Amino acid sequence: MSRDPVQLAATDAGGPTRQLWQSSRSLFRRWPVTTFYVLTLIVSWPAGLLPPGPSIAAVAAAVLIDGRSGVVQLLRMVLVWRVGVRWYLVALLGPLALFALAAWLNVRLGATAVGSLALDWSEFGSLLVLQLVGVFTGAWEELGWRGYALPRMLSRFSPLVASLSLGVLWAVWHLPLFLAGDIPWADAAFIVVVSVLFTAVFVRTSHSVLIAFLMHASINAAGGVTVLLFEGGDRTQMYWAVTAVTLVVAALVVGLRASWWLKAPTGPTESVPLTSEPRHDIEKEER
Repeated sequence: MSRDPVQLAATDAGGPTRQLWQSSRSLFRRWPVTTFYVLTLIVSWPAGLLPPGPSIAAVAAAVLIDGRSGVVQLLRMVLVWRVGVRWYLVALLGPLALFALAAWLNVRLGATAVGSLALDWSEFGSLLVLQLVGVFTGAWEELGWRGYALPRMLSRFSPLVASLSLGVLWAVWHLPLFLAGDIPWADAAFIVVVSVLFTAVFVRTSHSVLIAFLMHASINAAGGVTVLLFEGGDRTQMYWAVTAVTLVVAALVVGLRASWWLKAPTGPTESVPLTSEPRHDIEKEER
């Protein structure tokens, strides 16, 4: 049986190094989400904000904590694709509906659009393709947020608390963009709220990172089409309109299965192997 290359290197380095490595690995295993998040900031922030940073950190954390098997299990989540056509439609068209409704609401609240509110499908398609193939776009974060962090947070907290907590971490990660003025602070609220919808889709699709990837790409593409229809204060108001619409949808989703969303797991622990079965199964709750 092959040995973990990380552990093998530490063993060959000698007694003191081996003890230090074992102590460090024990700490990493006790706090995997914290380890992942610190690595995410270290990888992402020096470059301003590196979009694939969370995914790179997830692979690194998997290597440090679970070794080769951890990386394999993590990457397998990307290959979960047999989830039903409806979830592809939800992931790709759901965000577009949210943003279109938010644009209509923004105009109703007094904002002036610089262009037609009619959807430009060609522009949306072009932006979506760019999000899917561009490694330095937001969708490439998902191996980290949903693939690595969310399952572990679901093992410790109720789905609602796990979602909102991850949303806060996700929003803080965007801090360089907020400080640079690239996106308004209002977007932080949207990031936190939309995390609830990501969790709902993620759990329903057997922890498919692929679907989360598509959903994130669609959100960015839909935002690129609709947010830019407004300027100045109207654009900031558009971010709040998107947040409001998303909040209503998230509230409905949570309300339909409130007992599941509010139920904390038994025997809480942050350290959960990638090979473990998810403790939160909404399908079982419905039976």
